[in-house]
Amino acid sequence: MEKRVLGAFGLIILTWIGYYYIIYPMYAPQRPAPVDRMVPQEQPRDFAAGDDPAGVYPQGETTGPAFDAPPDAARSAFDAPPDAAAPEPGRTPPHRIEDRPRQDLAADSWDRSERVLFLPPAEGAPAPRDIVVENQYFRGVINTMGGVITSWKLKGYRGIGGEEVELIPPDRESGPDIVLTTERGPRSTRALRFAADRDAVVLGPGQSSGSVTLTADAPGGLTITKAFVINRDDYAVDLQVRIDGGQDLALGSKYYLRWGGGINVTERDWDQDLYAFRGFASLNDTVIDEDLGTEFEDPRPETTGETHWVGVRSKYFFTAMVPVDRKARGYRLNGRPVQRAQYDDRQIAAELSMGLASPLMDNFLLYLGPVHYDTLESYGYGLEGAVDLGWTIIQPISRITLISLVWLHQFITNYGVVIIVLSIIVKILLFPLTHKSMKATQGMAALQPKMESLKEKHKNDSTKLNQEMMKLYRDAGVNPLGGCLPLLLQMPILIALYTIFSSTIELRDAPFIGWIQDLSLRDPYYVLPVLMAATMLIQSKMTMKDPRQAMFVYIMPAVLFFIMMNLPSGLILYWTMINVLTIVQQAFQNRFFPVQPAK
Repeated sequence: MEKRVLGAFGLIILTWIGYYYIIYPMYAPQRPAPVDRMVPQEQPRDFAAGDDPAGVYPQGETTGPAFDAPPDAARSAFDAPPDAAAPEPGRTPPHRIEDRPRQDLAADSWDRSERVLFLPPAEGAPAPRDIVVENQYFRGVINTMGGVITSWKLKGYRGIGGEEVELIPPDRESGPDIVLTTERGPRSTRALRFAADRDAVVLGPGQSSGSVTLTADAPGGLTITKAFVINRDDYAVDLQVRIDGGQDLALGSKYYLRWGGGINVTERDWDQDLYAFRGFASLNDTVIDEDLGTEFEDPRPETTGETHWVGVRSKYFFTAMVPVDRKARGYRLNGRPVQRAQYDDRQIAAELSMGLASPLMDNFLLYLGPVHYDTLESYGYGLEGAVDLGWTIIQPISRITLISLVWLHQFITNYGVVIIVLSIIVKILLFPLTHKSMKATQGMAALQPKMESLKEKHKNDSTKLNQEMMKLYRDAGVNPLGGCLPLLLQMPILIALYTIFSSTIELRDAPFIGWIQDLSLRDPYYVLPVLMAATMLIQSKMTMKDPRQAMFVYIMPAVLFFIMMNLPSGLILYWTMINVLTIVQQAFQNRFFPVQPAK
């Protein structure tokens, strides 16, 4: 193997080592500071009168049995009839509001420089209760305390314990919350107790959509209305916000739609899931990607500009808020470390800044679902920008590779077999280049004796030696870099596959065979990494002609084994198959196109 090939392999090794031992530790989630730096929760207090409420979550009550939505639920929630359907026996909401600990936003405005207070509920407001909303994709819970989402479970995906994936983190503020600006500072509506026109919206066969409207009164003659419109075959929810009155509150020029609790960790590999946490915003058609919450920092101020959406993403799931009728004035993204009982976590808050005038009605799209490129793209707001397809130069290859995998999966149900077929297709496409590469390697081997003779002859004149070497290559028709080209062409595909396996929902929980039940995770018994190293050793020995390369031949597979042993098993399967196919091609080449001695 020529020195330039060794140099190429050396660069590959240095790249992997640099990523895992230098870059990854710089951005991996760090353990939060000692607990005494965390902002403590205060003891619950009663609401004070006037404009300075203590901002406490009052203790709520649970609902009774859930009810089905009527089949003729109107698309426009504000015009929907207030009648409720008959109860469905045996169904109880999965979330109880008294299970949520009380939080004091007035004392814990962790992501703002100003103090945020709660608007107190109107006297005689109804007791809090849970409203179940359900379609074929999710089962959610909206609590009338604040009109916020307290649970959102995806039916088609399994979480850490095998249960349905829960996107809402426990023991945190819920959203979407409305924070109003006033002359006396920001006021949150999360303590308002809303009245609901329905007990549940459960869409069954024949029901295309349904809605629930929540209305609450606040001091100063303010009325807040939130309407959630659920569609049967959609992860997204339409949210309509109406603000009326409030002249006595001296409202400011804007309000914030806030998603403050972030997103829940859903994967067995906790660290990898947490590492992928990001806050997103689409500002002036540019997607802003912020790695937040790895350490404590001062609250980031609002970023102004035409904002199309904001969101929070984990490894495989995404929540986003999109203003539909008019663009937001700006956005705010913040994060902080959170320490749970047995592990570290991150909380990322996202806000849209909207112009405020009373009366007002705004429409939003709320997305709570998987990081699925086609689904996100179908909404037409650029939400697919939250999908991690790698570096800009790699993204087209990642997209083509993902499309190929999904297309092949239409005919082959096992993604492991799909990867094998993909590796065969790639090998066929690269066959002409690989064939030339092998011929170049054979040519270099045939020239080895003459090269040694030239080195001995011109050992004291490096300039003359290089000139004679180039003349020898030219006369023999050999390209000394020809052996590197197929390897370099495959590297973007390998990087694209790594990105796809690490961040797209298609490969999540995709089984292959026996012990490999998730191709997006490492091989639990390291069988595939061992096979990869073994096939690489065989491949290297088949091309080794110089005995001085023997140490490299044995060391290289071992080094790559330890570097790649914890990478997704789907990626290792692909590389192993490429090695196997290369061995077959090399055997064919050696059999029918043997090395001819140099003349």
